[in-house]
Amino acid sequence: MSGKINSKLAGLLRVTLVALMIIAQILLIVFLVQVMQERAFFLYFAIQVIAVIDIFLLVGKYQNTSYTMAWVVLILLLPVTGHLLYILWGRRSKHRRTRRAIARSVAFLQKDPDIYQALGNKHPARKRLGGYLGRMGFPLYQNTACTYYPLGDEQFPAMLQDFERAKRFIFLEYFIISHGRLWDKIRAVLAHKAAQGVEIRVMYDDFGSLLTLPDGLEEDMKRLGIQVVCFNPIHNSVSRLYVNYRNHQKICVIDGEIAYTGGTNIGDEYANYYAKLGHWKDTAIRLEGDAVWSMTVFFLQMWEAQTRTEQDFDRYRPGWSGEPAPGYFQPFIDGPMNNPDNPAEIMYRSMIYNAKEYVYIYTPYLIIDTSMVDALCTAALGGTDVRIITPHVWDKWLVHMATQSSYATLLQAGVRIYEYTPGFMHAKTILSDDDHCIMGSINMDFRSFYLHFENAVWICGAPVIADIKADFLKTLAQCQEIHGDVWKKRSLPRKILQGFLRLFAIFL
Repeated sequence: MSGKINSKLAGLLRVTLVALMIIAQILLIVFLVQVMQERAFFLYFAIQVIAVIDIFLLVGKYQNTSYTMAWVVLILLLPVTGHLLYILWGRRSKHRRTRRAIARSVAFLQKDPDIYQALGNKHPARKRLGGYLGRMGFPLYQNTACTYYPLGDEQFPAMLQDFERAKRFIFLEYFIISHGRLWDKIRAVLAHKAAQGVEIRVMYDDFGSLLTLPDGLEEDMKRLGIQVVCFNPIHNSVSRLYVNYRNHQKICVIDGEIAYTGGTNIGDEYANYYAKLGHWKDTAIRLEGDAVWSMTVFFLQMWEAQTRTEQDFDRYRPGWSGEPAPGYFQPFIDGPMNNPDNPAEIMYRSMIYNAKEYVYIYTPYLIIDTSMVDALCTAALGGTDVRIITPHVWDKWLVHMATQSSYATLLQAGVRIYEYTPGFMHAKTILSDDDHCIMGSINMDFRSFYLHFENAVWICGAPVIADIKADFLKTLAQCQEIHGDVWKKRSLPRKILQGFLRLFAIFL
């Protein structure tokens, strides 16, 4: 217990230090602006002129409209202070290390034209989606079996069994690794496999795991012969607010033959070992076969970018090809280094616009820009059955208020919104027309689409899609539907707050 307290206290101290550094930057800018107003008026005036020019340049760029609007409003309200904050925090990040790692790994992701041809023949309406991801550098695969887990309770026992059978390596990459009963089980198996000579690597996000990380994790893992990497320590590059750029990916790869991804992190709440926010609804998939190779490459990309050491990709190729299985699988990643070309957002929006019968969405956060709202409303107004499940029990009150800020517009267009009442709903899935879906780490919010490193799998024509749909329909029975006539009657202060949060949602 003392270890847990010490780890949490250390995390709180680091968060406090970084917060103070950020506040100090803001106060320094405010002070300098005040000094300029009083003693360097011409410089103050010059910065105002530059701010106006920057507004036109910002509006002229092809990028997210909500992002642009938020910064423009801030600069107009605070011409000098807002402009200096934009220069400091609002410009596109370089991410040179990550770009280099991804560029170097492209040679290891070879696309097979015959598979794309087969997709077009069998699913002509989906050929463009597969082709788009292919042109973004992500191969399409066949020969992959897929299992769906409607709860983390079912995923983790299967994952532990796969760990036990590992012969070559185990790669784990999670936003959150938390001390507790689940980690104790995983650690015991990893220690056993490391003693057998299995190579094990663990990557966690510093911000995500800041208050939950098992005490002395790195020393403990090193003692067991396990490699550990902390992604983007929060104290790095505070002056550019790189604390915003988090590794939200959830990837587990075993021997290059089996991979897991989905919404679950490594923590007791994800396995419902304890009711942190009531019953925790999360989902995951297990891939076995050819598509796992992309997941292996994605992990090694991030490892190389963080450690600055070139990885031997070929060393981790599987020694076999997957058995013939129906369906097509296309793992992909997204991150701030490719703004404004964001595969995650583009795939979500394309699925919505292309839907004929229905679009079903699981998302814990619904903080979306005008283009995504338009896509959902256009689909619903065109007769597509659009249903979204969000949490009723929230983990962050302001974020929950921002999630609800889009409800009125969506409900008016005929989108049906449900809130999961037994506890917190953390699943991340979009499913359409019985033949394709996306599952992975992507929340339907600005952070996932523009600031976080994410991963997912586009699945087309596979039997697992029926399991995902059945689970969604079953979950609807555990939800409270939000009705437009009732929603309109919420209090005026709440409407005002949600309008404000909608405008500045990119900063949440």
